[in-house]
Amino acid sequence: MENNKLNFYEVNDEYVEYLSKFDKNIMYTKVENRKFKRKYIGILFEIENNYYISPLSSYKSKHENMEDALDFIKIGDKAVINLNNMFPVKLENIKMVEIEKEPDEKYKELLRNEYSLCVPKFKQIVKNAKTLYRKVVIYKRSIKNRCCNFKLLEEKCQEYSNQK
Repeated sequence: MENNKLNFYEVNDEYVEYLSKFDKNIMYTKVENRKFKRKYIGILFEIENNYYISPLSSYKSKHENMEDALDFIKIGDKAVINLNNMFPVKLENIKMVEIEKEPDEKYKELLRNEYSLCVPKFKQIVKNAKTLYRKVVIYKRSIKNRCCNFKLLEEKCQEYSNQK
């Protein structure tokens, strides 16, 4: 991982499925049930000596009237980042997405657009993620009710790594 540089990362399906057993906010769709071949892609950053990934979600009509917030950031009208759904990862469970090697031209164009819209927001995304983490883990603010259980998932992340 290059510090302070935005890249998209694909998360290992097996790892996402594993974490989803411990937290209802980890959205997992079995490969065979996916409408498209879209990967589980997110933005990677470091918080408190752990790598975290915040998944990109498809933009929906419900997002039109929503404003950016500590745990929610719009990526134009292409995607959203729900920081409340971020989760810890080990580097062995992710791989950098090489947009230009994507064989599906339509999907490649979508990734290019999402990436270009994320670049100017990257510092804000990381700042919000770190602030959210502190509010949930240290200060135990009420926002924790709509967030992943970061500490539990950090433990499960380590357990998963130890099992492999």
